Amino acid sequence: MDPALLARANFDSSSFDAEKEREKAEERERIFERYTQGRSRTDDIEPWEEPSFSHYQRKDEYGFIHEKPIPMEPMDKKALEKKQIKEKKWLRMKEQWEKSRREPEELRTRIWKGCPDSLRGHIWPLMLRIREIKRENEKINGPNIYEKMKEKARRKSPDIRQIDLDVHRTYRNHEMFQLKYGVMQQKLFYVLAAYSMFNKEVGYCQGMANVVALMLMYLHEEEDAFWALSSLLRGERYLMNDFFTPRLPKLFRCLDHHMVLRKKFIPSVHKHMKKLQYEPTLYATKWFLQCYLDKLPFSLALRVWDIFLYEGEEIETAMAIALLRTFKKTLIKSNDEQLNEFLSRLAESQLEEEKIIDNLSEVLSELRRQRMSHLPKPAIIEELNPSESLSTLPSNKKVKKKKKKNREMNNGGGNTLPNMHLTSL
Repeated sequence: MDPALLARANFDSSSFDAEKEREKAEERERIFERYTQGRSRTDDIEPWEEPSFSHYQRKDEYGFIHEKPIPMEPMDKKALEKKQIKEKKWLRMKEQWEKSRREPEELRTRIWKGCPDSLRGHIWPLMLRIREIKRENEKINGPNIYEKMKEKARRKSPDIRQIDLDVHRTYRNHEMFQLKYGVMQQKLFYVLAAYSMFNKEVGYCQGMANVVALMLMYLHEEEDAFWALSSLLRGERYLMNDFFTPRLPKLFRCLDHHMVLRKKFIPSVHKHMKKLQYEPTLYATKWFLQCYLDKLPFSLALRVWDIFLYEGEEIETAMAIALLRTFKKTLIKSNDEQLNEFLSRLAESQLEEEKIIDNLSEVLSELRRQRMSHLPKPAIIEELNPSESLSTLPSNKKVKKKKKKNREMNNGGGNTLPNMHLTSL
């Protein structure tokens, strides 16, 4: 090719790339500026976005706005006294915890009974170790990390458009997030934008918005929600990072392990679902990705999160088995359409919360006794250093041998699942 033509082609290509980058930077700045300005009177406001007196008649105790008014039932005097006594016990325990900086001995028992909703904003940060994580990071990277990440996101984050889209569809039926560009939408946007720069391995992935919104409901402060997200993704207790990295490796490990547990602990349900070719991807994907948010009634999801924040990642797979075991009789009588309808509408159902939590406790104990509560280690092929050259990789024969040995060590493999993208969920 003529060198002059080649040089011209390269110039045109680089000019095109530069133009694209400029357009992205301008779009990113426009989006950030909208959140900086906040809600404006000139914004197009949908009727359902504007708070009215009827909102307060249709709002439940957690702040969700329903279509019909909610009957106001006065709390029984004994129930009110019991609630107040419980809150006082938790307050004393919290004060002792903050002074000693050690988890109280009675914490586990009380967590399984349920944290008072009025105190989740105090107890969750302690379990997430927000202060310690912030302090540890500041020792390494200096102060004001959150503010620095926000500024960096404004200049460089490639995820701003997707974050903006997802913020406007996250919990719009909740009083905190109902107003477009309102205070809580601003906080949600900033936390996700900052984290997209802080954790480059993940950046931003759909599913994270609901988790951060939950943290904001109870922690309120942007920076606390930011460090809570960091604890959930990178903390040894929760290890949610690989739910959101490219190819979602932890999701597929959870689905594989769920198949093994389903076959072992509820064989009748497993056999029925296998016969109908009803795969875990059809019902358990969002169970695992968001730790049951939006897939259970909110009050029960909060109980699960109380326990998850205390016990850690074991709860994700244990809860899936507990749910299938709880509804075993219904599931084995259902065809594939009925299964899908039932499991996809649990969030709208009246469930026996205490029964489900008791089942979760039993399942977790069983899994721990049999050393199956944790996910098996990733297959040996996933552990290879990507920087190794092909000449250093083991032969196919050796890889197959190692994979077989790894499956045997992990109590069976599970089904092979196709690649999946979050946008298809």
